[in-house]
Amino acid sequence: MEKYIFVLGRDPELSKDELYCYLDSRRIKYKVIEENDIVIILEVHSIKSKEMIKALGGIQKIAKVINNIDNLYHGKENKLRYAVSCYSDEDVSDLKSQLKNYFKKEKLKASIKKSHFQVEYLMPSEAQNVLEIIVYKKYLGKTLAVFNPKEHKHRDINRPEQRPLHTISIRLAKIMLNLSEVNKGDTLLDPFCGIGTILQEAMIMGVNVVGIDNEVWCVEASKKNLEWIKKEYNTDVKYTILKGSATNLRNYVQTVDCAVTEPYLGPFLKKLPTEGTAKRTLIELAPMYSKLIEGLGKVVRKKAVIISPIFRTRSKMELGITTLERDFKKAGFKFNEPYIYTASKSKMLRQIWVLTK
Repeated sequence: MEKYIFVLGRDPELSKDELYCYLDSRRIKYKVIEENDIVIILEVHSIKSKEMIKALGGIQKIAKVINNIDNLYHGKENKLRYAVSCYSDEDVSDLKSQLKNYFKKEKLKASIKKSHFQVEYLMPSEAQNVLEIIVYKKYLGKTLAVFNPKEHKHRDINRPEQRPLHTISIRLAKIMLNLSEVNKGDTLLDPFCGIGTILQEAMIMGVNVVGIDNEVWCVEASKKNLEWIKKEYNTDVKYTILKGSATNLRNYVQTVDCAVTEPYLGPFLKKLPTEGTAKRTLIELAPMYSKLIEGLGKVVRKKAVIISPIFRTRSKMELGITTLERDFKKAGFKFNEPYIYTASKSKMLRQIWVLTK
């Protein structure tokens, strides 16, 4: 078995559990060597690192642990950029000297690259096409795969239809999909599909999808985007998009393997609401969530991953829907404490619930 270093993103608990769910759903055996809010070090038989980094939303880098820097470079060019990214407090000056000597011995023109962000490691956007050595405590790793933000931007910008203020991020969509443990060949439902962001990421994973939305424009936009995904990524998975209500799921589907969705979270907030406004919105949302959860309980075979809002108020209170746990139990779901996710500049927190049948 080989050891691998996984560098976590900005939501470490989400990133960790997403990785474990990804491995478990594919029956990849692993042993946890070390785990914290910066990295996970696993012992694994074999992984496809470049495939994994594209599928995972919360992992920044994957590196293979190495014992030394012998035979480090296998490229054909004699000119390259390299970096030493340190994620702990180790002194790496000796390592940098060793690398200089190694490149000189191999007659390679190598120049070191440093981060522009005043940190001791390269950010993913900086680590593209760089020979990178990762240092964490006693571990030395050669980076095999790095998250490429340009791939997300490509899908965001080039898909036919856009809806900026009402669209879940691709990163969060992938994290939720992996938490659901949906796998290639499964069928996934998104009852609030919007323009199809969750569905498109599932299709790229090889998952058949069903989307429901109550707006005609969203239904047509989602169809256009998913058809673009099929052509762009050469996938033959099936998709079905229906106009309908998420509160009557049995009218549209009989059974699905998993469901992943961000429901309607209330009106768009330009500023923090008052306590009264937040409570009124939550009272309005609660019946919709109850019906949604009841429907998911009837059609989902494995897992459902859903988001619910917590409103930050002007009085610094945080308010959420109080009936959710009762509804989960009534629908036959098991659940743990939700993950708390917040996007930059967001006026609300998102609770991510993982529900298991």
